Amino acid sequence: MSTPVQANGHRTPFGNEQNRDLPWVKVIPYDHVAEFPITGEVGTVVQDVINVSAEGVFVAVSIGYGFEDDRVEDLELINSGDKTLGNITLNDFPPDALIEGFRINPRYEAVAVRNNGALDPELAPGLAASIFQRIKPASDFSFLLSIVDSASGRELQNKPIHSVATLGGANGRRPFKALSQPMVFMPRSTIRFQVEESTRSVRGRLFITLQGYKVLGISGNLDDGIRRLVEMDPLTKIPVYDYASGNFRTLGEAMERHLPTRGVVPFDYVSSLELTGKPGNIVEDEIAINVDGGYVALAMGYSLDPRDTRLELEGQSSGGRVSLGSIPLTKIRPVEALFDGIRIEPNKLQLAFNAVGLASVPESTAARIFQRLNLPTDVRFLYSILDAGTGRELQNQPVHNIAGLGIANGDRPFRALPRPMMFLPRSTIRVQVREISGRGRLFIVFQGYKMLG
Repeated sequence: MSTPVQANGHRTPFGNEQNRDLPWVKVIPYDHVAEFPITGEVGTVVQDVINVSAEGVFVAVSIGYGFEDDRVEDLELINSGDKTLGNITLNDFPPDALIEGFRINPRYEAVAVRNNGALDPELAPGLAASIFQRIKPASDFSFLLSIVDSASGRELQNKPIHSVATLGGANGRRPFKALSQPMVFMPRSTIRFQVEESTRSVRGRLFITLQGYKVLGISGNLDDGIRRLVEMDPLTKIPVYDYASGNFRTLGEAMERHLPTRGVVPFDYVSSLELTGKPGNIVEDEIAINVDGGYVALAMGYSLDPRDTRLELEGQSSGGRVSLGSIPLTKIRPVEALFDGIRIEPNKLQLAFNAVGLASVPESTAARIFQRLNLPTDVRFLYSILDAGTGRELQNQPVHNIAGLGIANGDRPFRALPRPMMFLPRSTIRVQVREISGRGRLFIVFQGYKMLG
């Protein structure tokens, strides 16, 4: 099919993208994740340490991060202490909660929903008034970051650096930061991250991901292997930014011509998982690799299909006008929308409010004033990937989707793997997702090529 593997060569049976630095070794893409609790107190310093395993060298190529903002807080209703759930209306909610968003705490779904799938209108007044949460808008979050390689004692900056200046915004709408030179971390070494909070009253969890690849099987010739990894070959080391794709490539790859290869076809393997909207719920999927040849993954992408996000009001069919404040929660359909969160659409605020509060509108437009907060931009989850053919995980712990893949609405480049991942014929790729927020069908796509014959 093509020329055999050659030491430090450019052509292998797996295409021009295969590792060129070390012959006869196993190279797999790998993510090291550090996690930090954020307290909301400016000046607080938190640390985490990444331990590089003893089985091989880790080479960091880029850095990504994501912030899981604690956006919900208990909501106190207005004059509803003596009302059952069936008697609570939109007038019982503070106006700012209607504008920013509110929901029923998913932990109370078992007591708030009957067996027929409808809200329980007879839920006791004291309990009914305490099951609601306010959903705050996402905060502009930033921090100061410093990184230390404990094996060499070197810091990777002269002073703590602002996150937006070095990594970009926390919303995932940016390419991951490519290191100007790949950083080699020795087996059994540690990488120390220190984060200093700089945003007040913002709480949650911060995830920082070192994206790179792990070089396995060089323990017998570690010195020679490390020497080859740190050699400054301009063609294989200097990153070049591709404005069309938003990804970084090596200078050698940028100079190569894209010629078709016989017996190799582009191919995408898709994993689809059903998200239930329940935080902490774990869903899994397995992708079976074809039997007629191996598969090489070069990049990853993902998206959430929330399906129908419209709201309806049950029993509104007289064709007249309806007071928005008098709408009871038990009339809102589907019930799942109340657990995802709803709000008044920002561009319809003037229609929804008058001088004294919520206005009266035609019944035909009442439901369209509200928006269901199950948006692709807000989906959050932790994922892990396992190559069942070799039994190797591709991360040290589950990766936050924004830190590892970017924002879910597609407003970012696809995540290019630092090194191609070769999956053997008849093997499987196991994808596990732990839900944080979001409901619908999640698609995780491995982009690459299939080798035939």
